[in-house]
Amino acid sequence: MSGDERYTSPLPDDRTDGSVILTYGAPFLGTLLVAVGIAGGTLGGYAVAQSELGLCGNPTIVVYSPAETGQYTGASPEQPALDRFAVAELTPAERRAFEEAVQSPRGVADVRGRFAHRDVFRRGVLVTSDGIVRYATISSANSCLSVDPLLFPLGVVSILLGILGILTPPLYRKLLEREERAGRTSR
Repeated sequence: MSGDERYTSPLPDDRTDGSVILTYGAPFLGTLLVAVGIAGGTLGGYAVAQSELGLCGNPTIVVYSPAETGQYTGASPEQPALDRFAVAELTPAERRAFEEAVQSPRGVADVRGRFAHRDVFRRGVLVTSDGIVRYATISSANSCLSVDPLLFPLGVVSILLGILGILTPPLYRKLLEREERAGRTSR
């Protein structure tokens, strides 16, 4: 046979449709199930643990320095009219958060408690404390993730089914080897 001659008849393919599905389809589906299970399990687990760990529920306010506040107190017509409060008009939780934010180097603090002026803070507000006017607003709402906690066990089941799908080809090969050995020994 010279180098130019080619084998033209097809090679025998003894694979059945079932073996192709078990060899390629099951691991692909298993990988997808593992990926979905990881996402679902992570979100479901976080939804269960977030409130116990204090990871949600307390909005964060930011209070700007008097120099930064100057741009919001100008009388130019382009600037929106902001609500004004004295620190004494705030609820105890709002006042505590405002004072913490003024003392903080980053200018932020969590409002832990009743937040009666939430809508006003969301739009931005000018708060007067000791004769100094400061601009304050909500920087983060920190709302709880609202997913069904059932997502965690469903994610775990999906991961386990995915692992079974990924392990299908080696298990299928072992089964075929066992049948082949059993066929040779029975002759």
